[in-house]
Amino acid sequence: MRIASAVALLLLASCKVSEPPAISVEDPWVRATVPGQTSSAAYFTIFNSGGADKLIAVSATGASASLHSTSIAGGVMRMRLLQSLDIPADSTVALDPGGIHIMLSNLRQPLSAGDTIRLQLKFEKSGERPVDATVRPGAMPETQM
Repeated sequence: MRIASAVALLLLASCKVSEPPAISVEDPWVRATVPGQTSSAAYFTIFNSGGADKLIAVSATGASASLHSTSIAGGVMRMRLLQSLDIPADSTVALDPGGIHIMLSNLRQPLSAGDTIRLQLKFEKSGERPVDATVRPGAMPETQM
């Protein structure tokens, strides 16, 4: 009986209860557009000091929004639609020019430096998070979507 109790206690001790995510979003920004440009991209850094989570949906006020990754292979830039983005436990995930980003298309109006655009981020476990991204100067070079 003692051995069975000891084994049961060891098994229980090895089963870690999943910690909830602790998500924060910092430095959200969007590139300004030039006349006639109907798309841009949003960037930010996700900090998670808790358990794993996943970014599963994005939306934006005044534009269509989708999660993309950019890569260059053999001198050719490729952009790929992502269905979700894993946010590992105790991690930092950066959305940066030339990498993962929120693609903003069908903009209803030009984006000028100093403006803000509201992003809505939906996480699998943490729910929805509104984020106000500041528009920064400079058109987006094609190699840095």
